[in-house]
Amino acid sequence: MIDDAFECLLWGKSKGLPAGRHYPLICHLVDTSVMADVLWDAYLTRSQRRMIARALDLTCDEARRLVAFWAGLHDIGKAVPSWQAMRPDLAEALVSAGYPVVSEADAAALGRHESSSQLLVPSLLGGLGWNLSGRRDRVAAVVAGQVLGGHHGRYAEPTRPDIAAAPLRFFPGLGAGAWSGQREAMARVLAAVTDAPTVTVAKDRIPAAAITVVTGLIVLADWLVSQEDHLIRRLEETGAVVDTAAVHAWAAASRTHATALLAEAGLQAPAAPAAATSFVDMFGYVPITKPNPLQASISRYLPGMLSGGPGLLLVTAPTGDGKTEAALYGAALMGQACGTHGVYVALPTMATTDQMHGRLATWAEHNLPTAVTRLHGSAWMHHDDNSTPQSKEDAEAETRVVHGDDGVSTEATRWLHQSNRHGLLAHLNTGTIDQALLSVLPLKYGPLRHLALSGKTLIVDEAHSYDAFTHALLLRLLQWCGAWQVPVVVLSATLTGDTAAALVNAYRHGAGHTQPAAIEPAYPGWSFTDHATGTTSVPPEAVGTGRGRDLNVTKVTTRGTGHRHQTILAQLDELAHHGGCAAVICTTVPQAQATYQALADHFGDGVDLHLLHARLPAHQRADYTRRAETAFGRVDKPGTTRPHRGIIVATQVIEQSLDLDFDLIISDLAPLALLLQRAGRAFRHGPDAWERAGLKRPTWAGTDPHMLVLTPGDTTGRPNFAPPAWGDVYPPSLLQRTWELLDRHTGPINIPSDVQRLVNAVYDPAFASTDPDTLFAADRDRIADDTARRALADLAMIKPPAKVTTANLHRLTESDADPELITTRLGANSISLIPTFHDTENNIWLDPDHTIALPTHGAGERERFTRQQVRTLMHYAVPMRAGAWLNQLTPDQRPHPTWSKEPRLSNLIRLPHHQAPTSHHSPPLGDRHLRLDPVLGIVERKHTTLDK
Repeated sequence: MIDDAFECLLWGKSKGLPAGRHYPLICHLVDTSVMADVLWDAYLTRSQRRMIARALDLTCDEARRLVAFWAGLHDIGKAVPSWQAMRPDLAEALVSAGYPVVSEADAAALGRHESSSQLLVPSLLGGLGWNLSGRRDRVAAVVAGQVLGGHHGRYAEPTRPDIAAAPLRFFPGLGAGAWSGQREAMARVLAAVTDAPTVTVAKDRIPAAAITVVTGLIVLADWLVSQEDHLIRRLEETGAVVDTAAVHAWAAASRTHATALLAEAGLQAPAAPAAATSFVDMFGYVPITKPNPLQASISRYLPGMLSGGPGLLLVTAPTGDGKTEAALYGAALMGQACGTHGVYVALPTMATTDQMHGRLATWAEHNLPTAVTRLHGSAWMHHDDNSTPQSKEDAEAETRVVHGDDGVSTEATRWLHQSNRHGLLAHLNTGTIDQALLSVLPLKYGPLRHLALSGKTLIVDEAHSYDAFTHALLLRLLQWCGAWQVPVVVLSATLTGDTAAALVNAYRHGAGHTQPAAIEPAYPGWSFTDHATGTTSVPPEAVGTGRGRDLNVTKVTTRGTGHRHQTILAQLDELAHHGGCAAVICTTVPQAQATYQALADHFGDGVDLHLLHARLPAHQRADYTRRAETAFGRVDKPGTTRPHRGIIVATQVIEQSLDLDFDLIISDLAPLALLLQRAGRAFRHGPDAWERAGLKRPTWAGTDPHMLVLTPGDTTGRPNFAPPAWGDVYPPSLLQRTWELLDRHTGPINIPSDVQRLVNAVYDPAFASTDPDTLFAADRDRIADDTARRALADLAMIKPPAKVTTANLHRLTESDADPELITTRLGANSISLIPTFHDTENNIWLDPDHTIALPTHGAGERERFTRQQVRTLMHYAVPMRAGAWLNQLTPDQRPHPTWSKEPRLSNLIRLPHHQAPTSHHSPPLGDRHLRLDPVLGIVERKHTTLDK
């Protein structure tokens, strides 16, 4: 072993430390190397370790040592004159110690320190015996340079081979002489500390799926050991790290610190059960004493299909058939088979995510004890981590990460110390699908998302509910999942055969099976597609259901608002006289508000009337949701108090997010898949639940569910599939196809036997219409719109993993967009509107009673707004669709000036209400006339845009 000397004046960290102090570069490099080694064993899954080792053509132990070595080299680009010059006192001492000075022009040519790392690493590895010749995407030394050049979240373009071989010849600003000597000594000692293998040229191209995961691991290792508290704790020991023996001693001590840092971060892998438990044992807490036919089929036949590797489990079954439990059980079986221990449950909305979060947390408590994080735009408003008292969390400053060009990184701090406990990096997540789809957009720190997702089973719920743009992104994500070799579960109540085939084949393509396979989903049923072979297996016996039923559908074409309300009231007559519960589901918020008002005027206090839609202040929507769950939730659930007569008027928010049960569903016309989803809220819970609760359905409801479908029409009764008031909520062609299909379907719809045939028929290119000219024009518009959305998605997203090489690796992270401002659904851009109330003295309040003042000054350090202040404001916020009207705001409608530096408040639009003698009045908001009604939410006098 060569005994090198190390210059402790070469610094790696400085900002955030006591004045005049610095953290030596060699110490930080070793810290990061050791942390990567600890993460390999304590954070990565067996599947991830195996994938990386195969990609590098190494054993798992060799790959661990190699990755730890690479991690140690990540900041070698700081051992250059330009970086060291940022501490003039230390730079002067280095010059006195014999370190050559470089010209300002040569120093400026280098750019950021990670760029210097990318330039230096290949030749340093070459000096240790690594091969530098051959195709770049097979040369491990070249790949290492690009990986380390991307450790600040963004890959750079590849280094030319001649530059990689002799970087000093082209960039003298890197520093020769003593500078080169220290860099070579650091590389030697890191190789010795890690016992890294020497790698020449890989047999095959080193796949992008492994490159991004390794990059993410190194970024995480760097961040964990760059926290201020850690640096300060070890600062006094750093001066003794001056030779090879001292570096080895420092590395040994660093392991204890690294293990502690990982524990503090709460990122240790959970201890998975040694063997699979039975379905009843896993869900005994529910309690489930006997799995239903779907669950029993998966628990009986899936284990025999698992070959020790991952795959895709596709589950199609009606609403209420226990798909979530089936998915978690399947995820556990696949995870044990292939070596993943985490789960990400991806859902279409924040509301569905919030509902699922509690279910997953309870499941984890009994089966996989670890924290469950909630991931969506408003997740920070929830207190999911009970280890930190709420008041302390709201008041204390978070530990910061010293990162970047010797400063504090808000991005790194946000990833490690967000209020929801490490977000995607945690092992169990519930989140909106958007959070997962960000991993296939070319965003900074994309490799961290790849690291996080590649260690989990991805469960995609409500897979049928996405538009063409989002669906295209989902297909790309499934390709990457196939390349990462992770298990996937796809759930749907109404999935067309074509959509099912696209999802399965995307995963197969990522796994290397490029020839599409024919996929025919059974309903109810499931299939398993093996990652290794690409073959799809189905259970040998058809999956039955214990909840088969006939759905009786009545269609009525309404002639205007008055006739619509009369039709609804007539349908509710039995309920009004004999009791029962019904849901009225409307297409738009204004329609729901008008319907609610009409029912309230008609029934008065004779009915327990509820309202639920998206244009309510957050606190009011949460209250309305709780009231609805109490009134219409599972009848045998503690806390449910079913009213004698109850009605809820709602928009689409009721379709997926709430476990509610009604005796009757009244719905506006919608695409057939959504109508069936809504129908699943009728007779949702079986007779056993009602018997346990000691309740009975009203006699008029019969024994099977009933749905009344309302279609807008003209005065002659002719249906209108594109009413102006509905805007672009649904494609008119799907409404026409659904209406005609229901019209020709005689008798009730049997669930489940009729569902798959009807859902496929809606999208059949050979659909025989009674009005073919109208349908042709509407289909043409829908297909053109879908094609445009897919084209936009193709422009926006990263390439499939098989098409990513070292030549275009930089394209994976080239966007400067802020992930928090991105939507992965076209037309879903929204803003937050906060109603304010001005008294006669121009004091501003959050409530019409003038009891809660609008926070305009921060109560925290340096007058920063505290989390509690921000939460208070956001509890009164209302989501609204963005539009041109935002360019017409007056000063008192724009965000308050003091909010400009608060990320969550800087785009908060105000809706002022000025006090009048008997009420408040609100001036126009651009070309919109909006006001907050205490019961109805945000109402608009003239509806120029629609908010679903």
